[in-house]
Amino acid sequence: MRIRLGTGSEISIKSPYVKEYKGQWEGSRHLLGVYWGTIGSATPSLYEKVGYCTAIGPSYNIANQTLARFGTMISLSSTQDISNRIAERCAEYGEENLMLKEGESLENKRVVISIDGGRTRTRVYNGEANELGNLTYDTGWREPKLFVIDVIDNKGNLEKHRLPIYGVRFGEDDVISLLESYLRKLKIEKAAEVQILGDGAPWIWNQLPPMIERLNVDKTKLTETLDYYHSSSYVYELVDCMPEKLTEEEKKKYLETFKGWLWNGEADKIVAACRQIFKHPSKEVNRRINYLTKHQTRMQYAAYSNQKLMCGSGIVESAIRRIINLRFKNTSTFWKENHVEKLFFLRAAVLSGRWDNVIQRLSNAA
Repeated sequence: MRIRLGTGSEISIKSPYVKEYKGQWEGSRHLLGVYWGTIGSATPSLYEKVGYCTAIGPSYNIANQTLARFGTMISLSSTQDISNRIAERCAEYGEENLMLKEGESLENKRVVISIDGGRTRTRVYNGEANELGNLTYDTGWREPKLFVIDVIDNKGNLEKHRLPIYGVRFGEDDVISLLESYLRKLKIEKAAEVQILGDGAPWIWNQLPPMIERLNVDKTKLTETLDYYHSSSYVYELVDCMPEKLTEEEKKKYLETFKGWLWNGEADKIVAACRQIFKHPSKEVNRRINYLTKHQTRMQYAAYSNQKLMCGSGIVESAIRRIINLRFKNTSTFWKENHVEKLFFLRAAVLSGRWDNVIQRLSNAA
């Protein structure tokens, strides 16, 4: 069999080979390849370097240059191929089986779970060809959904000695299913508290709380929180829509009053005031008023602050920027959906500080 070492060099070695196998077998028939945990012909030393550089860099080209800089000489196409192979192998074993440490648990922890979406352009071949005969494709924007699982201490600060967990999927049902797999393995039912943070997207609140309860989390331990910056933006928009007969000074006073009510969990006062101000509200005004009404119980920010819980979803906003936008939202970059969804995991593993654990488990899983 031929294998590629950490330097990128290829060598040939003799290996026991399984010619026939009674049953299903999709892996290598070279027993040394199975024993060493190779992916394709790449040894763990090589695919660890390639996967890391691909995940941390802004492009395959930069990853390839970085590898060469430190003595791993492979082609650009090999960098892409090995990266896709390792991402595919990770998906086969299950992200939650690779990302989590042995015995890791959320027992007696104050857990924060936050979800939001990013932006990535995908490419889907449309069956047409250009003048040169090359197949053409559509490049629509897609919204990958990302979740963060983190732990806070009794003062409301993130526990820095614990590593966050990130997960990304395009589909709403898929990201909820992945999150459920993580929480089940982490024994979320034994957590001291669980806080859910998100914006006003209906799918989050329609699916996430029921899933948490399905995992036997006591309802008294669960806090649902609408991100303060999203809710306050609706207050600003309502003030901007106020009738022109109101002066700027009057609008400014309304804004300060509304923000105070919002922070104190009194969105109903904002709604009542707006009903008086807007005699003939537009559809947009009604939409914003209904938003505040619908999420009133999730906007008790003064209470959350007193309980040392989070009021904003900064942890997931930061994760979206670092994991998705800075790597997979580059200009003129279009991804095959089934490829990029797996590559999200590699970058999430690096930026969460869990890369070594993933590689160790992956190489031992053969």
